[in-house]
Amino acid sequence: MKRIKNLFIGFLFCLIVCSVCGQSSGDPRIVTFLNAKKGMTINAAYLYAESLFPEWDFKKMRNICLRVSARTLEFDQPVRYKYSYQQKFYEAAHVDTTNDSDDSIAKKISEMWKVYQALGLTVCNASTFDIRDGSILKFAVAEKFDDFLYDAIRWKLDLNRVDFYDQHTLLDYIDLHLTKNKGTPLEPVYQRYFQLFRRAGAKFKREL
Repeated sequence: MKRIKNLFIGFLFCLIVCSVCGQSSGDPRIVTFLNAKKGMTINAAYLYAESLFPEWDFKKMRNICLRVSARTLEFDQPVRYKYSYQQKFYEAAHVDTTNDSDDSIAKKISEMWKVYQALGLTVCNASTFDIRDGSILKFAVAEKFDDFLYDAIRWKLDLNRVDFYDQHTLLDYIDLHLTKNKGTPLEPVYQRYFQLFRRAGAKFKREL
């Protein structure tokens, strides 16, 4: 029985690794990290990730779901960002707030996020969130946090990740809630999200 359990756990881990790597940039350092991550503390995992990816400052992204949920305002840098999560994205991606153009900012943040997401260092869970270990985009939809969702599109974050536990893309998730909320005050909210992300390139899982 124990052997069967161990085999199942190993199989589950392989599924997660294959799913994540299939949606990543194909950087071999990602597989190296995922293989070594087992058994690490979160602090050790962040240190190891930064040793493999010195081009990013991943520790700035810790607790990013909480920052999005709290909608914490950032008053120290009023020109470049309104919220503290924006500051953390900028710092993690090594954005030069003086010289980088909007296109350069989006490119840096998009590339940083693609790797960070593939490393599995962040998932969102909350009593107000109806799925386990969901993406930050689905979490922001659940929180109805429009500012973050507009930033996600502006920064060109990956809109078509399939989360392991619910096996849905962002558009699948929105469409599910659109169906559930037919005829309620939330229907136009989810309809707006659906149209917004569809125009931005979001797809159903079946379309990938």
